[in-house]
Amino acid sequence: MGLIGERLFATPLRLSAVWRPAVLKHLLALNRDDRYGRFASPLPDEGIAAYVERIDFAKDYGFATIEPDGQLSGFIHLAVYDSFAELGASVLAAQRRQGRARRLFQAALAYAAEQGIHEIHLATGHPVARKICAGLGYWMTEGVGYPRVRVGLV
Repeated sequence: MGLIGERLFATPLRLSAVWRPAVLKHLLALNRDDRYGRFASPLPDEGIAAYVERIDFAKDYGFATIEPDGQLSGFIHLAVYDSFAELGASVLAAQRRQGRARRLFQAALAYAAEQGIHEIHLATGHPVARKICAGLGYWMTEGVGYPRVRVGLV
């Protein structure tokens, strides 16, 4: 598909509960290392299924990039807790280094700020997530415990 079509499908979409099966399929496609980067643990399939079942799409914010075949190539979940949210993100290996993660972060963080969220927690402080947040102009503080990184939205 041409670059214009790729950009169209790589535009982040806010998800509702109807996307739960696609989110599960996306997360199950992650390999052991990617699962560790996403969940701070090489979570087994059963753990991923339980996590996806607990996502509250009405309260939390889920954003995805969707390919022409309907597959989620990237997914961000912001679990909302009052004025902060915890962020988990993943992009499938075949679609990396094409700007999907940056577009997902940009959409999710801007939306969270509009909704009154003041701070995002990055549990693992993944280097790619830190680089993207810094590149988008957000301030960050790093810690040694949880969360590894705090991203300020205001």
